[in-house]
Amino acid sequence: MKTIALAGIAAAIGLGSVTQANALSIDEIYAFGDSLNDCCINPAAPFTNGTETWLPNFSSLIGANYVEATAYNYAIGGAQSGHTNAIQSADTATFMTGLQAQVQRFQTAAPVIGSDDLAVIWVGTNDIWSSAYDQDQLFGVPGLDINKPLGNDPSAEALASYIAGNIQISIGHLSDSGFEQVMVLTPYDIGDAGLFDAVDGPAQNTAYSEALRNKLLTTYTMGIDTYVLDVVELIRDLQAGSPGNGFTQLGTNPSCSFGPIMCEGRLPSEQNEFIYYDFVHLTTATNAEVSTAAASLIDSGTPVARVPLPTTLLLVIGGIGMLSAGRQRRIG
Repeated sequence: MKTIALAGIAAAIGLGSVTQANALSIDEIYAFGDSLNDCCINPAAPFTNGTETWLPNFSSLIGANYVEATAYNYAIGGAQSGHTNAIQSADTATFMTGLQAQVQRFQTAAPVIGSDDLAVIWVGTNDIWSSAYDQDQLFGVPGLDINKPLGNDPSAEALASYIAGNIQISIGHLSDSGFEQVMVLTPYDIGDAGLFDAVDGPAQNTAYSEALRNKLLTTYTMGIDTYVLDVVELIRDLQAGSPGNGFTQLGTNPSCSFGPIMCEGRLPSEQNEFIYYDFVHLTTATNAEVSTAAASLIDSGTPVARVPLPTTLLLVIGGIGMLSAGRQRRIG
């Protein structure tokens, strides 16, 4: 039995650098996360200047089916990566809004998942700004008390590990439910977007965003192909391409919304020049870039690969397996 187990370990974790190179055929898309994916549950959704998030355009580009309905989109504005919302009053005793609570509701609904269906997760933004925001209430407004998953100002490593761990737990549950592929989007640089504590400024949010991005880029879960879109790099590329790409209002923090007037008060041509819709969301022009990049990632057919073990450790595992086999032969 030991010989079989050790051989199984070597086979499972020793061939980790191989990735597929074929475009996926996606059927249905299911969405989870926060306001960047929310189409339906929060009455204010979608959180951009337009009638939809990035998901409908993404699904069209890859030839998939995406329905803007709660049976397909479980994302909720303000959701954090655990069970809670960034705003405490958004959660109740019977309805928690965080990513893991969303996945639990999905599992309770128990839809039949096909081998070509895709789960899309975009979450972490609300864990980050709430951790860096030193006030207990958002904008000092009573009733907008903030959930801080690790308290005020945790280390970047601790917060990134916490969020990535929650996402990986959720991916595991989605795999158990039948999904064979999932797409995870990293946060953008939240220091650019503008919701940060006045004392620490944007640098802390930037450090959190980069640390989580780095964790997610190596997220691997056995049994499910994980595609990770680096939105930090995507938006920095848009900023580097300005103004030739049409974006002239780049961050920290010109947003399309100004004063009490929402972005929609600007001319459409002006709206499309902004990367950020407000202090934490993206414009439709930026969402279009996200959908194009996500479609290219799916078309590439290159999920995150498991990290191969060092050759020396593989030799040790193989040697132990051969010793165990030799002992069994002598006993037999």
